[in-house]
Amino acid sequence: MTTALVTGAFGNIGAAIAERLESRGAQVRTLTTRAAPAGSTIDVRPLDFSQPSVLASAFDGVDEFYNTYWMRTGDDSGYARAVEHSTMLLDAAAAAGVRRIAHLSVLHADDGDRYPYFRAKTQVEHVVRATGVPNVIVRPAVVFGGTSALLNQLARVLRKAPVMPIPGDGRYRVRPVHVDDVARLCVESDAALDSPPIDAVGPERPTYIELVRAVREVVGSRARLVRVPARVVAVGAGIVGRVTRQQLLTGEELYSTIDGLADSDGPSTGTARLSDWLAEHGRLLGRG
Repeated sequence: MTTALVTGAFGNIGAAIAERLESRGAQVRTLTTRAAPAGSTIDVRPLDFSQPSVLASAFDGVDEFYNTYWMRTGDDSGYARAVEHSTMLLDAAAAAGVRRIAHLSVLHADDGDRYPYFRAKTQVEHVVRATGVPNVIVRPAVVFGGTSALLNQLARVLRKAPVMPIPGDGRYRVRPVHVDDVARLCVESDAALDSPPIDAVGPERPTYIELVRAVREVVGSRARLVRVPARVVAVGAGIVGRVTRQQLLTGEELYSTIDGLADSDGPSTGTARLSDWLAEHGRLLGRG
């Protein structure tokens, strides 16, 4: 039986990966800071970077490593810690003799030099390659399905607010991909020492304002969409995040999307269509 270690197996993408692995008969282990949900068969180990020996022992007997660990927000120093922690995980995996690594990165990781998030992601991709372990690097941008936060947060605002600000002209595009497609690419893609990164992108390519309109329609919102300067949205989102202690949108996420880093003109690697998913599940978005 294959033993697979998934960081964050109770998070959105991690859970989808773990479910797919278990369906293939693998024994799943996780490094996490969360408690296992009721009925889970996953072997839980603590994700504690202050105890390197305990972290390393979690890789004993592991055949495959699925790394979803990251920090959503931060600056150069914060992301430096994320790179350091990722390196600890990847070095431990290599030292334990894992046969395959699947690493979750971000679309256009190597094209976003002006953004600390993207620079750090690129550094970790180099660490993955340097392990000498056959690997696959999967690069999503906008993920939908499961417990994905982005669409739920967007729907929550549309349900409650009379006005929805659209940063800039709203014409910049995104390539949404379903969480199950991301998991499939991580689990089923061929791994090699020199395999190119895989862009995890779905078959649809809406503009941002088209995405907001689609969510507004399925949740029955009457919010007025108003175009405003991106810097105003970034400042406003930061204030709301500090007040609510929930980061709705970071400035880096906003500006990188406007710069086209959440878009790709490459072929679709996902099969699920956002429009179909919204038609089936959209009415539940943003509730609670």
